[in-house]
Amino acid sequence: MVKLLLYNRLFYNQLRQLHSNNTSVSTLGMEKEKKAFQDVLPEFIESVVTTTKVKELPEVATWLKQVLNYVLPGGKLSRGFITSLGYKMFEEPEYFSERTQHDAHILGWCIQMMHATFIVLDDIADGGTMRHNKTCWHLQRNISLYAVNDALIMQQAMMDMLNTHFGKSPIYTDLINYFNEAMYRTIMGEHLDLCSNYNKDTDNVEVFNMSRLHDTAVNKTGCYSFKLPIFTALLLVKNGQQLATAELHDLCYGIGRLMQVQDDYLDVYGTETVTGKTSRDIQEGKATWLSATALQRCNSAQLSIFKEYYGSNDLEHVQRIKQLYDELNLPDVYEQYELKMYDDLLHQINEMPHEGGKILLTEILNSCFKRVK
Repeated sequence: MVKLLLYNRLFYNQLRQLHSNNTSVSTLGMEKEKKAFQDVLPEFIESVVTTTKVKELPEVATWLKQVLNYVLPGGKLSRGFITSLGYKMFEEPEYFSERTQHDAHILGWCIQMMHATFIVLDDIADGGTMRHNKTCWHLQRNISLYAVNDALIMQQAMMDMLNTHFGKSPIYTDLINYFNEAMYRTIMGEHLDLCSNYNKDTDNVEVFNMSRLHDTAVNKTGCYSFKLPIFTALLLVKNGQQLATAELHDLCYGIGRLMQVQDDYLDVYGTETVTGKTSRDIQEGKATWLSATALQRCNSAQLSIFKEYYGSNDLEHVQRIKQLYDELNLPDVYEQYELKMYDDLLHQINEMPHEGGKILLTEILNSCFKRVK
């Protein structure tokens, strides 16, 4: 116990020095922390497939293990890692425990399981072919739309894991409320996204507005990608609920908005081998930051081009829309917009009173800024 307290005091002193020197969290061994989180995955999957309900059906257990081993690894794992690191950064040294850190790892993987549920369904809805540099789950042999049921099994197994590991904990009710809120808001955000496609017959360009895009982003991305990991980590922190403020809520949603704008940009200007996913926004006629900004800047001739070619699978039409974006100088407009969002969010972070939380959020923001995947 004495060694642990000494370790945590040292860790906290490093954090203070880290903040005063404006150094990245990576100097404390970001990769080591991420590896510790990743190392829990085999244990987590085994726990999922040996819960009472799943264990009763060995065929389901075998299948679910196969699904999880395919869809959980890969990608940035940022949502789960934020949960894991969030506990360490928000907790005071005298209250830190390795047992609670392990709980944070389990929570993080539950959130990654929620993420996997959403991306399996999203890839089906969007006609995706690649995710995390491998074939989307629904395109695996003989799976097709059965993947919808796989996503539902994952969602229910995730809720079962929360009950198994935290059902007797005093934080359980708040935990379930956070997860339910995140699932509900993400589904509603996905609805806004799916119902915002351009239709040439109805000429529905009115859906291409920044207010709607904001609502889509904060619900589809901000809630489960940032608020859920941080606010659930605070449930593990001694007196952490006092830190779960409206200002922190707004920050999480703001970072989610930034991330969605970046996703919109990378879908057109990113490299698929780097992003690890198929670019489809133009073909599907999606309302994105790029398309909405283009409509704000188009003259009448350019507007006619947009309406003629946007939402077409013809590769020449897709290329013409990309050419239009270049003519409207959207890469430069995006660069300025991203920088403005970054500066505004950094200012909000610097207003936070908690040093560890300030460092964590700055690191999250910096990891998002000018990202390429």
